[in-house]
Amino acid sequence: MKKHFLFLIVILSFSTLYAQTWKELSGQGLGKEIHNDKGTLWVIGMDNTVFSYNGRSWKEYPGNGKAIDITVHNGTPYIIGLNGGIWKGTRSGWTPMPGNGIGKRIYNDNGTLWIVGQNNNIFSLKNNSWVQYSGEGKAVDIAASNGTPYIIGENGRIWRGNGMGWIQLSGNGIGQRISSDGSTIWIIGKNNGIFSYKRNRWVQYSGNGKAISITAYRGVPYIIGLGNKIWKGGN
Repeated sequence: MKKHFLFLIVILSFSTLYAQTWKELSGQGLGKEIHNDKGTLWVIGMDNTVFSYNGRSWKEYPGNGKAIDITVHNGTPYIIGLNGGIWKGTRSGWTPMPGNGIGKRIYNDNGTLWIVGQNNNIFSLKNNSWVQYSGEGKAVDIAASNGTPYIIGENGRIWRGNGMGWIQLSGNGIGQRISSDGSTIWIIGKNNGIFSYKRNRWVQYSGNGKAISITAYRGVPYIIGLGNKIWKGGN
């Protein structure tokens, strides 16, 4: 009887540890898209409004902007509006970005903006103009790290830009969404699970989390779950 009791304690302890891999953030936030700017979280809320997180609660960004995707650089948000236009936050509202860009997804890499255009081509903003990336790649989502773009292709495969075109990452990964914390690439897989790219293979994050949007900071993923709640991965 004692052995069975000890075995039950071990099982319960393991289950508790496993369940605690994900922690819901305080503030009762709900969202559609998420981005991390050096530790500060930003989300697009359920009504497409933009919010930032102070560690306890969510604060709406001024200007009544509405967005379908967001990226942030040093506290300045950049969004794709409901009509596909690209806007920059001014702390009191929003101003259109130069170049007349139209996009579906947006990502910041150390101050350089990248977008997936309306035709699924990939562009970066240079000298106030949107310049198409070489190689005629098509994407449904994009991330970038230290000048290198990473994309989810139209078939779900994951590709890395090499300056002239695209190379598929090894590991046979299939994804829906992609992000980077500067050193590691993260994806949401076809089953909505969370994976990171390590040693040329895709490793599923513990805790069985399911997500519709992902960001990461210093190796820790933050997600919007299937029920639109916002969660932080365990360290």
